[in-house]
Amino acid sequence: MPDYTTREMIEAIDQTPPVRTFLQKTFFPIDETHVTEKVEFDVRKGKRIMAPFVSPRKGGKVIKRQGFHTNQFDTPKLAPERALSIDDISKRLIGENIYSTKTPEEREDELLAKDMTDLEDSIARRKEWMCRQILFEGKIDVVDEEEGVDVQIDFGFDNIVVLGADEQWSLATVNPMKLLKKLRKGIIKDTGIAPDIMLFSSDVIDDFITNPYITKAMDLLRYKNIEIAPRVVDTALTFYGRISELDMDIYSYDEWFLNDENELESMIPAGTVLMGHSSGEGQIEYGLVTQMEDKKFRSYEGTLVPKRWADETNEVEMLRLTSRPLPRPYDVASWAVIYANKEAMKNAV
Repeated sequence: MPDYTTREMIEAIDQTPPVRTFLQKTFFPIDETHVTEKVEFDVRKGKRIMAPFVSPRKGGKVIKRQGFHTNQFDTPKLAPERALSIDDISKRLIGENIYSTKTPEEREDELLAKDMTDLEDSIARRKEWMCRQILFEGKIDVVDEEEGVDVQIDFGFDNIVVLGADEQWSLATVNPMKLLKKLRKGIIKDTGIAPDIMLFSSDVIDDFITNPYITKAMDLLRYKNIEIAPRVVDTALTFYGRISELDMDIYSYDEWFLNDENELESMIPAGTVLMGHSSGEGQIEYGLVTQMEDKKFRSYEGTLVPKRWADETNEVEMLRLTSRPLPRPYDVASWAVIYANKEAMKNAV
């Protein structure tokens, strides 16, 4: 098998279509790489300053420049790896004809490609989870119990509403539109940009579309304020319709992942609604990856950095894929989260 260099493997990864996940693609669509492990970015809170009135006999009045502050974070390190042994390349692969004449070297090539894809997919799933944590909690807990790592990256998100017992959308006396209008106006006031997408968990979308106020709005044919026409976009994503009055598209996202306790968990926490911008809420920053190669430290700026080496003592070939991603929001006031009840919020955090 050819002895691929790290650069050659990076180029091969770049040519492979990445695993597309909805939260990353929609809310953190841009990748930005850095030449350091730490990333810094400036945050400026804009204010709607009007030009001052000035006497005709004066030249003008000074307007102060708006300040900003700089955030610095260590980018979390993801580094899944896989071992390739003599047994792996000596026996037939899954789906391989039992009478196959493939050589161990040919199987090695196939397994390397498959392992690379598996490692890349696992990193994509973790990034999707990181985007989820930022969107619904505004923070990420980076934990590695074996190495004693326990760090929280907190962006200070607090635009959260928890519905009380008498505010449930399943109640015929509650109009969900009042809260949605209020949240939308608040986001516009704080950021100057109107949100245009809402992402519902499956349980909440059912309460929403069967609410009497919503069904009444759908029945007004001449005033099509709310149009519910479910359409499956893909196996996990369903487009439900739009609210014309709010210029808002409605989706539900049914995707799951195995959490760190090896339990299946919904990517969209139960009992939640996210209101945000389809053009994105931020981008993913990637820190520098440094690793030992040929007894020297080498550093790479990129989104995914592979490493392949042989453990000749144990007759094993190792493959590792390293990434240092950090989804970071542009403005934590630009989206909002609704929890259907206190229990939903408790289970989500």
